[in-house]
Amino acid sequence: MRRRVLAPTLVILVAATALAGCESDELDSAMAEPGTTSAPVAVCAKDAKPVALPSSFPTAAGVPDGFIVTGVEARSGNRTVVTAVSPKPFRATLADMQKAYSSRGWTPSEGEVEERDAESNFAGNGLRGRWAIREMPDCTGNTSVSLLLGK
Repeated sequence: MRRRVLAPTLVILVAATALAGCESDELDSAMAEPGTTSAPVAVCAKDAKPVALPSSFPTAAGVPDGFIVTGVEARSGNRTVVTAVSPKPFRATLADMQKAYSSRGWTPSEGEVEERDAESNFAGNGLRGRWAIREMPDCTGNTSVSLLLGK
């Protein structure tokens, strides 16, 4: 009897893990430049030229105060990719992102934090998305921010 219960449970667990990985891969791909597999090159905060978010972009999904939006790109499927730079070091930027995306009606999931980069999926407000931050070795004390938002 125990094997009959264990086998379907194992299949469900493996399928859920595979689907979660596919969703993560899909979000990673959507954040990359068209025709590439990597995120856009970020600029230092001191050199950043601010770009306005579209009026249709939900306020709850905006980057934390003090971050400089440097790019906005509409993608297929009503998805938007936002690039920004934080004038703060990696750990302070991470704390700001975690606070912002857990206190504005979003539920974080499937995130990870490494020494110099972090990312997290999030969902809520009828949308889903993913943010990723990376330490910027060429811009001491700055952190690059990428954000994907869609349905």
